[in-house]
Amino acid sequence: MSTDTSGAEPKPPARPVDEILADIEKERAGLTESFDAIGSGVDEAMEAGRQRARQAGKKAALITPVVAAVILAIVIALLVAKRRSRNE
Repeated sequence: MSTDTSGAEPKPPARPVDEILADIEKERAGLTESFDAIGSGVDEAMEAGRQRARQAGKKAALITPVVAAVILAIVIALLVAKRRSRNE
């Protein structure tokens, strides 16, 4: 008993098998090249992000003491003003 119920004979490929395999290999090589280029681009973007993060950290390290000094000066000024208003 046959498992093929369509009754049709299989068709031969429209192109030679060697040509099909060569095209598949060419596409595979092209995809590999594309993925390598994408990976390189991702690596460059990650490095640029790391550099920006380092720069932001350096700026924050420079600004933090200045901001703390300004806040401390404001608090001291408010305390002095409050104390003067009690004494008057």
